[in-house]
This record gives sequence, structure tokens and C-alpha cells, in this order.
Amino acid sequence: MPPPSLLEATSSISFEKGSLNRFTTHITHDWCTQHSVLGGYLVALTLSAAHKYLDTELTKNKYSDSIHIFTQFLHMVPPGPVSISCRTLSTTSRLCVVQVTLEPAHPQPPPLKEPKAQESPACIAIATFADLSKETGLTLSTPILPTPLPNREIECLTINDPIIDSTPVTRKLNWVAPRSAYGLWGHRLGGHNREVWLSFEDGSKIDDLQVLAFLADLPLQPPATHTPPAIFYSRHALSTLCISVEFKKRPGPNTKCVLVRSNSQQVVRGRYDVDVQILDENGGVLVLSRHVVFVLGLRGRI
Repeated sequence: MPPPSLLEATSSISFEKGSLNRFTTHITHDWCTQHSVLGGYLVALTLSAAHKYLDTELTKNKYSDSIHIFTQFLHMVPPGPVSISCRTLSTTSRLCVVQVTLEPAHPQPPPLKEPKAQESPACIAIATFADLSKETGLTLSTPILPTPLPNREIECLTINDPIIDSTPVTRKLNWVAPRSAYGLWGHRLGGHNREVWLSFEDGSKIDDLQVLAFLADLPLQPPATHTPPAIFYSRHALSTLCISVEFKKRPGPNTKCVLVRSNSQQVVRGRYDVDVQILDENGGVLVLSRHVVFVLGLRGRI
């Protein structure tokens, strides 16, 4: 039996007994990097919980689309059971804002034993919901011509670097990118700009905003543009502090491949920003995202 797709996994949440705003689910190792669950998977999971909460708390489908989510990561999340809670912060005729808190779930202590002190949550998200099909208002055309997308068939190759096979979550994707003359992948535009075409290895469609939230955390990392990936990742570990994801439009129902562009304005003193764009095959902007990431040196490595 094949492992569940992303949407099958994130939709497997269930209500805690007697609650309308708390959920539980089990995260498998499939969605992990080398040391913990991928942040983008946690973002997709919190969106799934918030949608399920809104379907019971408010009129179903009144706020059918997430238009933005900000997630602050406080602790790494290992695979295993997690608990998710939701509460409404604000509602208007157009928008609904929900706070989502995720923490590892622990078994209840025996009645005669004192419970441990409450742990802080692993991540807190603020998600804003609306209906993308009903958005109206000021619209301006982009004054600067965008950079043409790299042709997948002519300009790109499948990335065959061992780093792609080094974690369960990266093995779920096909990575196709231009390769520069000096051997770096996705570095066609120079500087800290990277670009890669992503699709799922199992052929799953990219037809939901939760999937875009997941992919927003899988760019080619901008700082890894000065050394081969194997050397970079043997010397450094990355830890994401926070992710902001804005959804511009829904992907088409048959979308199976998107281009993820990433860039960094500054890599300074072990901290850097990542600006991410996710584009459809016609160059339409689906997602704008921004990350703050720490770079940690690995001890014992030269």
C-alpha cells in the first residue's frame, strides 16, 4: 500500500473527544527532514485544522480559502502524535483570522502521578481566511517584465545530487532545474537567486493551497550558491525561525508542476532571509513567501 499523499496525510486529523476546537493526528517519518518534521508540512497541517474548525464554528465555505498564514516555530517537532488547537481572533464580512497552536501530544499521566509542567507549543500560526473568488478592489499590472521561466525540456535537468535523497521529505519530489557551467543547480540568474521546478514523485496534483504552503518551504536555499551542496550541508544545519505565506490564487485543478524561485537579500552573522515565489507554468504568481532562517555550524566538520 503506497504512503498517503500530502492532502491525505494533512486531512487525517480528528477532533479530540468532546472538543470542537482541538484536534489530534499522527505525523509519520515520511514528512521529516534529517532531524524533525518539515516546517512547511506543519504549516499545511495547521491550515487543515483551521479549515476543519471553521467548518464547524462558522458557515461552511463562507471563508473557503486561506489568503495568508504566519507561522512562528518555537521547537522542533519529532514524528509522532501532535495536538492542534484553534481559536477565532477576528471575523468580518470578508475575513476571518484564526490562531492555531501545535504541540507534541503526550499520554495522560496516571491519576496518582503529578502531571509534568505544561510545555510551550512547538509552533503558533495566525491564519487569515477569505473567499478568493469574491475578492475585489484595486488591481495594478506589474510595471516590470518578469524574468522568463526556464524551459523544463531544454534548459533544465533532473537534479541527481545525493542531497535530494538524504531526507524522506525531499525524496517525495522531482527536482528539475537549470545547471550552471560551474555545477550549481538552479543558479541561472546569478547572485543568491535560485529556481527549481517541483512535482510529486507519486504524480499527485498541486491543486490545493495546503500543497502550496508545503512547497513554499522547499526552495533551493540561497546561501548554498558558493559551494557545492554536499559541502555546504556537511558544514551547516538550517533552522527556520518563521515563515509567512501569502496565497495569490488557487492553482489550476490539473496542475502537477510549479516553479519555485528563491532569493536572499542578506546572509549575515548566521541569519538570512528567503523570499520565495511559486509560479504556475504560465508564469502566474500563486504564492509569495518570506522566511527567516538561522545557519548553524556543525561541530567537528572542517
